Amino acid sequence: MAESRDDVLRRLVSENVLSAEQAAAVGRALDEAEPRPAGARWVEVAGYVGGGLVLMGALSLVGLSWAELTRTARIVILLAATGGLLAAGVALGGVRLPWRPPARAGRAQARSTAVSLALASGTGALAADVLAADVLPADGGVIAATAGLVLAAAGYALLPAVPGALACAAFAVLTAGTLAGELTHSALAVGLSMIGAGVLWTVLVLTGVIRQRRLGLGLGAAMALLGGQWALGQEHTAAWAYGLTFAVALACLLLYRRERAWVLLVASVIGFTLAIPEAVWDWTGGAVGGSVTLIIAGVVLVTTSAVGIRLRRGRRDGPDQER
Repeated sequence: MAESRDDVLRRLVSENVLSAEQAAAVGRALDEAEPRPAGARWVEVAGYVGGGLVLMGALSLVGLSWAELTRTARIVILLAATGGLLAAGVALGGVRLPWRPPARAGRAQARSTAVSLALASGTGALAADVLAADVLPADGGVIAATAGLVLAAAGYALLPAVPGALACAAFAVLTAGTLAGELTHSALAVGLSMIGAGVLWTVLVLTGVIRQRRLGLGLGAAMALLGGQWALGQEHTAAWAYGLTFAVALACLLLYRRERAWVLLVASVIGFTLAIPEAVWDWTGGAVGGSVTLIIAGVVLVTTSAVGIRLRRGRRDGPDQER
């Protein structure tokens, strides 16, 4: 009868061929070298699907049977979903807690943990929105967004992975926008707050607080571009919209000279391609036809791409390499 790997390692220890520490090291090395079995992959997929079903179920309650539930039932359901996701994330072993020894978690565990923590920020934000309705006469969107941001940031601090970064970025721009909207009721103020959130996020990326550098730079640029275009929501702030979008695109292009992250170049191309045709349309009072606008957008796209290629080639000729 064939021996299992663990049986072989124990036998080698008992025969004094390997020490207990050496056997443990060999076992860890084999765990990392061996391909993950198909069963483990399906378990991981099932974890993702389960977490998604929890979130979708909560959203479905909001859209369908929410009015039929009492406020207490709503709070209990959302808090239970949030607590369940947090508990699942901790139980998977992907995070280290001060009251228990650190456990070695595989990549599948870490990914599942990160997804659970990120989803918990969504259900937690919904729970905060319901709780705020009992206290505030107005909409509790600011409290809900802030609660989601706090939960997402806490989850990212425990496990700095991509899902947590995405949740933090989403709630950061949502918090900034809803707060500015509640205070000013101005599309321009909301857009400026989103740009500010994008700038602050980019600073956190450049200083290493957000570890996913390329993804983080792309998220910061996306926040700022969204903020620049937000001013289009009011007719008298249209000039601000394309002006801010142009400024964001230019800033991304200048930062690309330093960072050489392709996401910055893409954001710059998108920004210029949006801002310049919008400006021409506004300056001509809409007299420019759709065909001419498409030509202008195409020229801007080609020009910006050519500038980016030239910067890229210049970088390759230099001592540094693109990130």
